[in-house]
Amino acid sequence: MNTFVKALITAGIIASFSFNAMAADVMQSPVQTHMERMKTLTPEERDKEREAMQKEMQSLSPQQRAERQKEIHEYLKNLPPEERAMHHEEMRKAWNNMTPEQQAEKRREMREHWKNMSPQEREEIHKKMKEHWDSMSPEERKAQRSEMHERFNKMTAEERKQFKGKRHEQCDFPPPFDPERPEKK
Repeated sequence: MNTFVKALITAGIIASFSFNAMAADVMQSPVQTHMERMKTLTPEERDKEREAMQKEMQSLSPQQRAERQKEIHEYLKNLPPEERAMHHEEMRKAWNNMTPEQQAEKRREMREHWKNMSPQEREEIHKKMKEHWDSMSPEERKAQRSEMHERFNKMTAEERKQFKGKRHEQCDFPPPFDPERPEKK
């Protein structure tokens, strides 16, 4: 009788573990299953999948899109740093593979999204960006700065002027000094 009770308890424990494992599989969000599936695809298939996902996101309502983006951000936040870095690198490659027109369109969409944010949301993002910058090592910050300087140095004089002008418009700074334009007094 004692062995029977022990066997019954053991079977119950094993069953509970298997039910927990099944529940964990069922509880996986669509984002997690999608990301896991993306890992198994070839780069070409991944690009096609990413394009299809972008089209799907465009067809969603703004509320649905915001909810989906929240799920994706939550998933990425919980990733280990190595996987997050790998994901970031893939996104960087995808950006570099875009045509200048596609990049300009993406920037326009991002700017529009930023304008539609509430001041509290913008402030929250600014805080996160500042925390991220402060958490970087001095070497990483130096590498980031040198990359930006390199990018700026590759620009033509006209592009630089346009870049500076846009920066001042976005930040509500006074316009940069322009010797061709007389100063107002």
